[in-house]
Amino acid sequence: MRPLLLGVLYVALVVYTLVDVAQSDDEERHGIPKALWVGAIILLPLIGSIAWIVLAFLARRRKGRRAAAPWERVSGDTAAPPPADEVPAGPEDDPEYMWLLEQARRRREREERRRAEERHDDSDDGSRPDRPQDSSD
Repeated sequence: MRPLLLGVLYVALVVYTLVDVAQSDDEERHGIPKALWVGAIILLPLIGSIAWIVLAFLARRRKGRRAAAPWERVSGDTAAPPPADEVPAGPEDDPEYMWLLEQARRRREREERRRAEERHDDSDDGSRPDRPQDSSD
């Protein structure tokens, strides 16, 4: 039973690494062609698989991504966070923050215009009589 379990794990490791190599990009492969990785994994399954897993993990970590299994990846994957020198120094440097401020300013202006129109309408209503007057001259 034990050799069968080890054999299944061995085959699963090789299949996992072959699928991972097939879905990898050039940077994860360290410039080595896919065919060479596949050949290394098939000819030296244990060494090739372990080498691939370690090198792919390091490449993904360097790119700022979490080391995801192939089935967890989506096309394009997540981008690395911006380097520290590109992080906005203050809120006025952040375009998203500035956009939110502009939206808040526009909303405030609309509210003020609406209130001014309501006041204007209320003052017009006060000068007119509620009932029509009798005009019997």
